[in-house]
Amino acid sequence: MKMDYVNAHKKRELEYINFFRSFLLFLTKTFDSLLTQEFLSIEKSNQMERNVMTSISLLWTLHVSIFSKRILYPKTSHEKLSHQTFDDKQSREVLPLLQQLKKEVGQYSFLNENYKIQCVNTLEQIQQYYLSSFSTPTIVESNLHAPPPWLSKDYSITG
Repeated sequence: MKMDYVNAHKKRELEYINFFRSFLLFLTKTFDSLLTQEFLSIEKSNQMERNVMTSISLLWTLHVSIFSKRILYPKTSHEKLSHQTFDDKQSREVLPLLQQLKKEVGQYSFLNENYKIQCVNTLEQIQQYYLSSFSTPTIVESNLHAPPPWLSKDYSITG
């Protein structure tokens, strides 16, 4: 029995996107509730902040893992070498959720400022996986010629 690796890979990738989307919604709702709650004990707030930071770090680790597999093992994943992780449609679904979560993190006043910095930085790193599918590299042509090599007069080329 032959397995259709391409379709299996696409299905698995869709499952990842669904997981990312639902997890980002969960984290955003968590911050919504934290912003509206007036009183939370210091211990609970600190634990919640640490859990959110760890969750965001795990999301980043998943993205790195998926992206690395595509780059390092393109033949085993049965696809051409690709530098973008997800297609445009998938990116358009997840990117707004990442941006909303980043906004929520920015509005929340963390007890431990290092947690906030790590959350924002990690979310920015995750966003790069989705932003890369929207941007095309800019190629700049130059009319400048390379300078002649640095050689002594005896070995220089004249012409």
